[in-house]
Amino acid sequence: MKKILCLIDGFGSGGAERQMVGLAILLKRKGYYVDLVAYHEEKSFYVTHARQGGIEPIYLHSEQTRWSKLISVRRFIRKQGGYDCIIAYKDGPNAIGCLLKLLGLRFKLIVSERNADTVVGGKKNLFKLYRMANYVVPNSYSKGEFLAKNFPWMEKKIKTITNFTDVVYFSPKTTSLSQKKKYRVLTVGRLTKEKNILNYLDAVLLLKEKGVANLHFDWYGDVGYGAEDYAKECNEKMISNGLIDYFEFHKATPDILKHYQECDLFCLPSLYEGFPNVVCEAMSCGKPIICGDICDNSRIVSEGNNGLLFDPNNVEDMADKLLQMINMSQEQRDQWGKKSREIAVDLLSEESFVNKYISLIEQ
Repeated sequence: MKKILCLIDGFGSGGAERQMVGLAILLKRKGYYVDLVAYHEEKSFYVTHARQGGIEPIYLHSEQTRWSKLISVRRFIRKQGGYDCIIAYKDGPNAIGCLLKLLGLRFKLIVSERNADTVVGGKKNLFKLYRMANYVVPNSYSKGEFLAKNFPWMEKKIKTITNFTDVVYFSPKTTSLSQKKKYRVLTVGRLTKEKNILNYLDAVLLLKEKGVANLHFDWYGDVGYGAEDYAKECNEKMISNGLIDYFEFHKATPDILKHYQECDLFCLPSLYEGFPNVVCEAMSCGKPIICGDICDNSRIVSEGNNGLLFDPNNVEDMADKLLQMINMSQEQRDQWGKKSREIAVDLLSEESFVNKYISLIEQ
């Protein structure tokens, strides 16, 4: 039985955390010995989910410095007698995995790129460290293409594996429209600049100015790390533009399923994404989608078939696409929702996801 270490910084409410916990559970079901390890304990959003899957998350309680995290992970690995493979998600754990190999530890290393941003910027040194990795796994084809173009030496290491969705859990539920007072548009995501919230609020304001009534926008998600000022700006803009009756921010919730099921439409206005979990989950719940024409979105959102795409930098285009879908007949929205469900079941299965990782572990 091969020993696998799944390493991430914490178990907060983000998509990377959700996918890592799911991967650990799926690998255990396939017969692998799996340890799920983090070094941040303050956010434990997915701990209950891990335990329900038969895995007890491990916290290393390291000091919050770069070297203390590296030392604590190294000490833990030696205490456990080593691992055959380490799978790291997010920049910090990716760097730790590469540095541990530089220090002489022996294991197969799989690092993962979870966002589809196309700027090398401050990650240039991290990308250089990826020479120590056996595989680099983007969760979007657009990020894989970006890495191969800018770092040709990395091309043979790149193996794109898109996110999975639990299509049994995230399933449709019939909602009685006759009991609804307002048409509900849902968004799920952290409050950060890349989520494009300010432009989204401008689009909502345009709809209000056009006299669109019986409409409410709900956003579920916590403030991203270091994005406190941006979140404050978004909240102030919502209030100053008189959108309190139209738009509401909510904290992230583990009970998000009912909100997917009860909304009429899912919208994600991001400037860039990886392979967005929240779009996949909304599709699995049978909802029509409207989102930016960015990164991998067009691979799962088929224009005029299960959703609409817009230019996230164009507020008028965003508002027009929202209005177009709102003005559709209920029958057409239902048809698009059914198509979303079909696409999710066909493309986003857990089995395909875990088998792709197993092929890398076993090669």
